[in-house]
Amino acid sequence: MSSRDGRFKILVVEDAFLIGMDLKMSLEEMGFEVLGPVPTSARALDILERDGCDGAILDVSLGRETSESVADYMVSHGIPFFFLTGYSRNNINDPSLQDKPLYHKPMNRESLGQAVATHLTNDRAA
Repeated sequence: MSSRDGRFKILVVEDAFLIGMDLKMSLEEMGFEVLGPVPTSARALDILERDGCDGAILDVSLGRETSESVADYMVSHGIPFFFLTGYSRNNINDPSLQDKPLYHKPMNRESLGQAVATHLTNDRAA
């Protein structure tokens, strides 16, 4: 599902604009193509249906909703992802998502790179 130029495509689902843009810039500097950031599950699902992705970083809480429907999509399509949130695992309501990787904000660039390598790319270079 890589982009036409072969770069690994990562979807960023984040409702906080500045955090989303920081993630986007950091990931692009690492050589990834970034889809988003998008602030809602509906927009994320539209992108997934239209463009697909190779992996995703999901904020758990998106204002009045959660990203659980996006996570469910990822699981059902075998696409790797991890949660990046300011909340605890207790804010994930779906029991089937409780064991998914979860990191806490803020996350520095080095830690972000390690999380992406571990959970999204399996150490495949972009």
